[in-house]
Amino acid sequence: MEKPTKIGSLKNLLHIKVIALTGQRFFQDGLSLSILIPTLILNSLTLILLVLKVHPTSFAIPVRYSSLIGFDKLGPWYEIYRIGIFGLIVTIINTILAYKSFRHSRITSLFLLSGAFIIAVFCLIISTAFIAII
Repeated sequence: MEKPTKIGSLKNLLHIKVIALTGQRFFQDGLSLSILIPTLILNSLTLILLVLKVHPTSFAIPVRYSSLIGFDKLGPWYEIYRIGIFGLIVTIINTILAYKSFRHSRITSLFLLSGAFIIAVFCLIISTAFIAII
């Protein structure tokens, strides 16, 4: 049987892995970072706005909007958080894919990061619109 590892050794191992990861060419590329950092800031801003402005309610709120009909679905108050979580998940997945594809094709990596940025912008706009009507 193996001995359980100490928390300190796990912390050191994680620290070493983070340093090795940030030393990769992807995280040294200025253009990739200039897209990734604003994307993370936009996702953080979206989640912070949602946490600060959306509070529990006892009534259903509009959670979906269609340009043809208007508000066409009501739901619980916490369903609005799906917008921010969606933006964060897309950013994480696209960043992982961009990291994997960076050594083969830098342009593919930049397109993935740009797509995550655009989705983060739309998530911020949509969540701000829903915050304004709640």
